[in-house]
Amino acid sequence: MTEFWVSQANKWCEYCRVWLKDSAQSWAVHERGAKHQENVARKLREMRQKADQEKKDQAELESSMQRVEAEALKKFEADRKAEEEHRKATLGSWEWNEGAGYYYNSLLRWYYDASTRMYYGGEPVEWTDTPSIPHEARYEVMHKPAAPKAAAAGGGASAAAAGGGGAAARPAGQQQYAVAGSRIVNKHPLADLGGYQLHSIEGSIGGAKGVGTLHRGGGGGGAPGAPAGGAAADAKRKRDGEAGSKGGKGQQEKELTKEEREFMARREAARQRVQQRTAASFGLV
Repeated sequence: MTEFWVSQANKWCEYCRVWLKDSAQSWAVHERGAKHQENVARKLREMRQKADQEKKDQAELESSMQRVEAEALKKFEADRKAEEEHRKATLGSWEWNEGAGYYYNSLLRWYYDASTRMYYGGEPVEWTDTPSIPHEARYEVMHKPAAPKAAAAGGGASAAAAGGGGAAARPAGQQQYAVAGSRIVNKHPLADLGGYQLHSIEGSIGGAKGVGTLHRGGGGGGAPGAPAGGAAADAKRKRDGEAGSKGGKGQQEKELTKEEREFMARREAARQRVQQRTAASFGLV
């Protein structure tokens, strides 16, 4: 039987930076050596020093940032103060005048009434809402209140809904009415026109316009729910026929030709279609 030689793997020591045989005995002997223990102690000392140095650098960075921010804030306050002084020197300031009972700008020599929002001064002296002073020097501009956070974040819509101001936000031509509690349903802009407002004549809605449906079955000479305009037209033709027969008693009725009968049939069909569309547009069918 033939035996083969197999080489033994090696292992790298990070502390001593040498290769060793990958066996328990070799590693035990190496780790008990003074050189390995010294290298381990040095490595741990370097790691502690590095951590301390990073902490020190971080503290110095934070201190430097604080000094920079303090200097920037100081510079900003100085610039703001200089701007305020320049503004007062050029536009003046509005101070309460106890004797007059108004705000007074001593530089521009104008009074301001907060209740009426009117100015008093100028040449000639008069009360006006458009004083001859720069726009940025006006009282409402210099004392403009800051916008509340709730309104900036969209709280105006909720406030308007709570105060009942939702009607102003709706588009023109749209109305709303509440149903089923707080549920809001859009109302058609023409809902109050047409058949909804027509008079009721002889039992039919919109009878004055010749459109609509019967309120009671058989009252207008037709079936319940049938258009009332046809019944009214039939009654009118009947009356006209009776009047014609009485007035032309001695005359013979002219017989209609085939073309005339077809024309009258088409006209009657067109009239009924128009009547149905009109009633449907008014919401009566």
